[in-house]
Amino acid sequence: MKQSYVALIIGGVVLMGALFLTFRGIFPGAQIAAPGSLNSDVIRIGAALCLTGDCAEWGEGELKSIEMAVDEANASGGVGGKQIKLFIEDMQGTPQGSVNAMQKLITVDHVEAIIGPTWGDSFQAGFTVNNAAQVVAVAPSTALEALALNKQSTEYVFSTWVPIKMEIQALQAYMHRIGVQHVVILHDQDPFGLMIASTFHTLAKSQGIVIADEFEFPIGFDDFRTSIVKLKGMKIDGIVMAFQSAAFKAKFLKQAHELGLAPRLFSTEDIQDVGLLREFGPALEGVVYVYPAASGDVDSFQNKFKSRYGVAPSGASAPNAYDAAQVVIAALKKHEETGIDLRTALENVEIPGAFMKQIKFESHQLTGAEFHIKTIRNGQFVVLQ
Repeated sequence: MKQSYVALIIGGVVLMGALFLTFRGIFPGAQIAAPGSLNSDVIRIGAALCLTGDCAEWGEGELKSIEMAVDEANASGGVGGKQIKLFIEDMQGTPQGSVNAMQKLITVDHVEAIIGPTWGDSFQAGFTVNNAAQVVAVAPSTALEALALNKQSTEYVFSTWVPIKMEIQALQAYMHRIGVQHVVILHDQDPFGLMIASTFHTLAKSQGIVIADEFEFPIGFDDFRTSIVKLKGMKIDGIVMAFQSAAFKAKFLKQAHELGLAPRLFSTEDIQDVGLLREFGPALEGVVYVYPAASGDVDSFQNKFKSRYGVAPSGASAPNAYDAAQVVIAALKKHEETGIDLRTALENVEIPGAFMKQIKFESHQLTGAEFHIKTIRNGQFVVLQ
């Protein structure tokens, strides 16, 4: 089942990329103009973000962070004396929405670079568009390992999100220290869930962790009671959850709480969601999860954000989006000054960041990521180590 689903995802992505190329070939009027050619007095940057749909909380924080970075750059002279103009498209939390947003930004708005899409690991179809057009995209909340799992190109794709291999290593090291040895993995058929399960399998042996079983569900599935009854009869001491949306984790946790499921529960960072905590409160108590640890000047970023918008940033990727905008702007400056192509400029960028102390790419991913192990205790997100 898993293999056929991955093939379907790959097929869908390749088909959309092929249709995009065909569209460009059949309709000459839709050919992509040279980036920024509509107005040489401005620098055109696109943002393809989830402003509606399951990942809207992340997308909202990303958009505000990007706008803040662009406004700061413009106030400091822009790029080579040119002001930056930001074009925003809602990718609606769907694969097709991701494709549509990328197409609009490239073929209509003629942007030079794109920030996004949100959750590009789940909604990776959009990357076929910018890769085909050779327009760089820097995603603030995309695990590039999910693209690798589907054998998708990352030639023009960068990410300011943390590498998942390092995240899973941090979680497994903690599980090993507290004596969790026999676990079950729960995941849906979303590329992110599949990638988490695959990575967990690959790394488990090094920490002495045995995968007792693996439960796979269709995307959107939310009645876990039969599986919970089966889990209650298994001799395990840990359950690892990976779904496209944390809302489905919360539904599983609610049903598990009601049915008295005892083993420790482990998650990735998306469980840290204030809205879910309000709605599912007691069911989330005790869940242990891994969360990226900011090594950069995140306090300054958060203070600026609160001063500008009056609220704390929503979603886990707001500082990553700020950094994504900063590296795009830095690369554009280098491009304007030297004529170096934008992809090469990004590959060689090295600047201080909000999330990372030093933003530097290796194979288009961040280097030097660190993590906290956290839990939910008395209705609060608490750092364990």
